[in-house]
Amino acid sequence: MFNSKEAKAAAEELNRSPVMDHSGIDPSASPLQSRGSGSSDAWHGQSDEDIDRLVAMHQNRSSLSSLGLRSDSMASVYSGAGEGRYGTVVVKGQVEFGMQYNYKLAALEIHVVRCKDLAAVDSKRNRSDPYVKVYLLPDKSKAGKRKTKVKKHTLNPIFDEVLRFHMPIASLEARTLWLTVWHSDMFGRNDFLGEVSVNLQGRVFDNPQSQWYLLQERSEPFDEVATYRGDIVVGLKYVTPESTKSLFMRSGSIVSGMGSGLRKFGSIKSVSTSKAERTAKGGQLHVLVKEAKHLTPIKPNGCCDAFCKSYLLPDRTRSSKQKTPVVKRSNNPSWTYTFIYEDVSLEDLSERALELTVWDHDRLASNEFLGGVRFSLGTGKSYGRQVDWMDASGKELSLWQNMLDRPNFWVEGSLVLRSTLDGIRITP
Repeated sequence: MFNSKEAKAAAEELNRSPVMDHSGIDPSASPLQSRGSGSSDAWHGQSDEDIDRLVAMHQNRSSLSSLGLRSDSMASVYSGAGEGRYGTVVVKGQVEFGMQYNYKLAALEIHVVRCKDLAAVDSKRNRSDPYVKVYLLPDKSKAGKRKTKVKKHTLNPIFDEVLRFHMPIASLEARTLWLTVWHSDMFGRNDFLGEVSVNLQGRVFDNPQSQWYLLQERSEPFDEVATYRGDIVVGLKYVTPESTKSLFMRSGSIVSGMGSGLRKFGSIKSVSTSKAERTAKGGQLHVLVKEAKHLTPIKPNGCCDAFCKSYLLPDRTRSSKQKTPVVKRSNNPSWTYTFIYEDVSLEDLSERALELTVWDHDRLASNEFLGGVRFSLGTGKSYGRQVDWMDASGKELSLWQNMLDRPNFWVEGSLVLRSTLDGIRITP
């Protein structure tokens, strides 16, 4: 039987609101009217839970009884895959919220006041269990999500909650506020009730008064924009065997046309003349990682602790891996750091790919992938074998081709980071 302790635990569990990650945005949303409503830091509790309803649901779902009550982590299985339900109801209603920048806390505050006339997911009883979720796009990470508590059995929920995003006010210029309303389903996928988007570029946060906004249907076009992860500026140079010796003069220091940007790295820690003579049998690939721009932050503070990692594929061994130092608390890190791959020929490089990935460093957990690029001729083959990492196109391909065509000269370009790269390990 479902005893009183289980019922109490279930009631506490029902207070939690499972969420999902799914994109969509309508840039045409506009406020309907203004209403004076002061900001409040209070986080009001929810109404009492319907224990009888919960018991009935529990008894009718015997297949779930062996699993016990679902925790937040179990509920987020749907959320992680973006498997919320769309189109179950016709979007209607409005949401009232206000925005202000708290300079003392260095945070954007979203005061979610209430909704009215929402669609009813439970049409028989004419009610829903709504909550509000907010992102600052393009960040759609779990850490970038803020949400209100669930309000049970109502189409006119009053939230009166303040959701905070801690970040410099200057970084808000590149953000879009994406607010969505959902019906919380404890035992399944949450139902989409509507969305509002507000472009924050050029916005002055001097009016904390809340406004009413019409809820919009889900719109797909923003999905592609939301995958933008930033840019990386890279210089490439192939140094021919004949020119290699000159790079190891002046007491083992590396001298090149890029001047102070070139550093000793990896296996080139202290190189003698005899070493230079040995490596002169093959050329060198020099990779200058200058900077990244507009990285999408993962951490709640809105900043990245970014570093760049390099492999010359197909070699993914530790000896092939090279990394820049970590630049802390910046979404526009400047590294000006050079990797060097020795004893390679132009023929080798036409069959290989250079992979650069950018990561957010975390001392206590796994590093987070921020984006990457791959340079190659994009043939899909390496030494006659079909591979998925010879997939360069556009500027990745043209910059690599220019480097092969112009030995001993630097070529440079700014490239958009890919949001995904097949074959990379999630933890570097």
